Amino acid sequence: FMATQDKNSSSPSPSPSLKPNSFPQLRAGLTIGMNLLLLLIGSGTMYGYNALRPVLVQDGAYAELCPVGKYACKDQKLSLNLAETLSFVISDIAYLPCGLFMDMLGMRVVSWFLFVLYAVGFGLMTAASELKIGVLYLSSLLFLGGVPSSAYMLGLGSAKMLWDHRYTHWVSAGVSLCYEVSPMFMYLIQLAVPRYVSFSAIMIAFGVVTSFFCICMGFTHMTLEEARNIDKTHGQMQNKDDSKEVWAHLTHPRYILQAIFLVVVNTKNQFYVATFADQIEYFSTKEEARLSNKLFDIGFFLSPIFATPFVIVFLGRFRNRYDKVFMLLWIMTMCHGLLNTFGKESLSCQLLAMVVFFVLKPLKWAAAAEFLHQPPYSLSMYGRLFGIVSVLCGVGSACIFPLTAMAYRYWNGSFFIPNLILTAVEGGVVIFPIYLYLEHKQKNRDHFREDYVPLNGDIIQTLAHSKTGEKSQLLSAMKQSMDADDQGQTGTCPPPDTCRSNDYEVESDFAAYQQSSEQRHHPMFINKPYRHSWDA
Repeated sequence: FMATQDKNSSSPSPSPSLKPNSFPQLRAGLTIGMNLLLLLIGSGTMYGYNALRPVLVQDGAYAELCPVGKYACKDQKLSLNLAETLSFVISDIAYLPCGLFMDMLGMRVVSWFLFVLYAVGFGLMTAASELKIGVLYLSSLLFLGGVPSSAYMLGLGSAKMLWDHRYTHWVSAGVSLCYEVSPMFMYLIQLAVPRYVSFSAIMIAFGVVTSFFCICMGFTHMTLEEARNIDKTHGQMQNKDDSKEVWAHLTHPRYILQAIFLVVVNTKNQFYVATFADQIEYFSTKEEARLSNKLFDIGFFLSPIFATPFVIVFLGRFRNRYDKVFMLLWIMTMCHGLLNTFGKESLSCQLLAMVVFFVLKPLKWAAAAEFLHQPPYSLSMYGRLFGIVSVLCGVGSACIFPLTAMAYRYWNGSFFIPNLILTAVEGGVVIFPIYLYLEHKQKNRDHFREDYVPLNGDIIQTLAHSKTGEKSQLLSAMKQSMDADDQGQTGTCPPPDTCRSNDYEVESDFAAYQQSSEQRHHPMFINKPYRHSWDA
């Protein structure tokens, strides 16, 4: 089950952190660059909706719901809010089919799927602008709602094209940066339409440019076989049918708590974006509301430029301590929620909450992406694991419209109660960073136990494909080998020639399967095994 290297070969062993995976790095750089440009240009319709909504109102979206000659009435606002809510839900749900396509068919297929979404979405928006039909506006936003998630998944997956996986967080942070800066184009549309160009002409231009990038990526992105070869090179080889391993991850508390954490935090963030203008208008004057909305629109796409260097340094510094990463995320989330809820009539508190949100937003998704990039998770299951989390986030987003409607109908436009509910729920997700901290402490305690044996990818695969009796023989032979090693003797290594080094690591003799330091020290123990290594 494992491709081996000739032990008599005189060729030098590759570095544990730099494993040539036969993937051309020029092609990798070109693909990653196009993916980043695609995210930058074509993903702003979601988080840039606050800037796009005035353009849609001016263009006549749902104008038939207002009295003749009047715009921005309550029914029109609610219809546009419903369209935004549905597009948020579609955006989150689209991660799962996109992830399945990535894992089962390869990233090239997803690139062509993305081409269809862009072409149809911008085509329907152009038709809606020309015909002034409300259902076409809604349909176009639903198609474009699936675009950011698919492009985002492709960008995150492309990080594994790099030979040195210690720097995947640079790509993850760059993907988050482009995703967050993309609303800039919606603000530029607001400035240009209809003063310099028509809305339909802008939509045609966006459709042509994004379709071009998708077609190019359809020829340069990773195939399914190339993705599996990368997993093999980095010691994370999986069977073609790895559904049992995926299921073991999905049912593990580590993954479940991460999913709950992201669902709660993401729901509050999306509710904040969808209702920011309405919340500000409730307590401030028209001039203050106009200024706040302009600051929000500009800050939305400028802030990631300043926040991304912090994200890169922070994730690089704590790449082995995700308990600290997610604890900082929780603290920032609570600060934002408390300021937004209890500072509801203070413009200064709302502006401070806006600043916290601008730092929280890129850090949240970059941390979530990197968390699933690290062992024991592999590229061949990355799409499904990330996709299921995002679908659950979409379920959380479904509460945005009911909470908004309740604020208008029962609390006269005040968002204090909805914000209070969401902030209270956010307080409970602190259990996830606490769990990661306890996991880290357990790993440190077990590391110094006399009978501690960490497992690397090769041994996990051996155990996973062995019968019960063979497992016992393998572990017994491994223990004898380690006892002999402690006494300075030469032990007999169990297959596949695995021995323990002096620093209590179990390493493969096959150079192509040497594990990175982070993977070898992951808490997969023989005495207390990580669940999926046995269930598989």
